[in-house]
Amino acid sequence: MPPFTRLVIPDLLLAEVIEHARRERPLECCGLLAGSIVDGVGTVTTRFELNNDAASATEYLSNARDMLFAFRTMRERGLELLAIYHSHPTSEPVPSRRDIERNTYGETAVHVIVGLGAAEPVVRAWWLTETDYREAEWGSCD
Repeated sequence: MPPFTRLVIPDLLLAEVIEHARRERPLECCGLLAGSIVDGVGTVTTRFELNNDAASATEYLSNARDMLFAFRTMRERGLELLAIYHSHPTSEPVPSRRDIERNTYGETAVHVIVGLGAAEPVVRAWWLTETDYREAEWGSCD
């Protein structure tokens, strides 16, 4: 059971996620979104950009040192991991088979994917299980 039902990403942080995806293109980017959960809503307050050690256009591997820094900072600031984000440089923002197979968080975090396959970036969010996925409720705010 997910720890929250709706994800809220401030416009500025969403713009940073999209910019990260554009900057890393043609490779996939990856990162974490953290914040707080109140009344079933996860509100993002902090973004952690991670190095993609896979250096691939079709997969990502989060850098271990970047992950350690992010989780240490979250613990020190009392933040919750709310979402993992990555990009699909040439395709739609729908989880790939590899995304599902490599999901180690179950339904504890939303997976936000930035698709750069169209003229304008498309962002969608997903809850991943061991074998499937379903769209997550999310939105942006000022």
